[in-house]
Amino acid sequence: MTNENVNAGRRRYLRSAGLLATTPFVSRAVRATDDDGEAATNKRVVGYYPSWAGDYTPRDVPYDDLTHLNYAFLETESNGEVKLAVAGDRAPEVLRQFETVTRERPNTSFMLSVADFGSNMSDAASTVEGRERFARTAVEHLREYNFDGIDVDWEYPNGSVREDDPRNFTLLLRELRRQLDVAGREDDGSYELSIAAAPIPPNIDPLEVEKLDEVLDFVNVMNYNFYGSWSAATNFNAPLYAAYDDPTYWQRLLTVDHSMRYWADQPIARDKVVLGTPFYGFAFEGVRDENRGLFQSFDGADTRTYEDIRSLKTEAGYEKYWHPRARVPWLYSAEDGVFVTYDDRHSTMEKAKYVERNDFGGMMCWELSQDPSNALVGAISTVLRR
Repeated sequence: MTNENVNAGRRRYLRSAGLLATTPFVSRAVRATDDDGEAATNKRVVGYYPSWAGDYTPRDVPYDDLTHLNYAFLETESNGEVKLAVAGDRAPEVLRQFETVTRERPNTSFMLSVADFGSNMSDAASTVEGRERFARTAVEHLREYNFDGIDVDWEYPNGSVREDDPRNFTLLLRELRRQLDVAGREDDGSYELSIAAAPIPPNIDPLEVEKLDEVLDFVNVMNYNFYGSWSAATNFNAPLYAAYDDPTYWQRLLTVDHSMRYWADQPIARDKVVLGTPFYGFAFEGVRDENRGLFQSFDGADTRTYEDIRSLKTEAGYEKYWHPRARVPWLYSAEDGVFVTYDDRHSTMEKAKYVERNDFGGMMCWELSQDPSNALVGAISTVLRR
């Protein structure tokens, strides 16, 4: 079978399974089927896979637990060109491995995530030529590696670089949607479009959300980094609800629940809004032995993967605690003066149940290689894909 026939056949499968649609500007909710052909879920489970995943290879991904695999990242030049990677990145090698996997996993949608964390995307989006080049080169990479859609991670088009960034963001996504639809018609299928989005109002309010709803299939809300090394005191990375004993002023805003309710109030279909969750946490050092290390001053903090934290739990002196309101765990060692905020299987399943109760579109995780045991994505799948 030729590559073209494999690709076309795969698109037809995805479309028939409800994972892709043929009509542009319509919500394309995911719907898998079980062995009897009955609908199993309409929730997305989106896992980001970074190009720097190292020993965690494309073959280690639990595809049966995912609806979408987002490869991170392709990068943006100021002229709009989307490039595979920065110098020294393993992107081409890893993407060739994924190209093989895409042909073996027709029930998973593979997305290329295009990022920019400076001003390049603002530059690219500011002109017609830049937007056209961005879309064209992104689609070229998508077709070359047999992927199913594009995810855009611009942090953030809030007007901080250019005043008209929010408007230009809409125009960029419209052009990308247009070129994806043209490519889809030519390839006998359809391609998806998503974004990674901020969890707090100052970065949400500038967006033209109603217009974005017309072109996006879903929005991955990055519900993490609510507290960290920049904070005044130890706190939770991604609390589901506000901790009733939190003394900080912003406690009611910096929660998953507030973020998701805020997005639910935007003019966008609720089933497009996907709850993001972290597969990492923060270890705060120099924390005094009071309130089990919670809401205390600290000397510094480092990021720790879930795999690192699982190992830390077995070390002498570390005790695990659970906050009944925030619905997340933490570790504390009075001997070492270390407070660790993270999500485990319990808190991850709590968030998945929250998605079900509130009719959101699914869950996203950043990122898969931080939990090579695949325990956390398995917890999400247990709730959302049962």
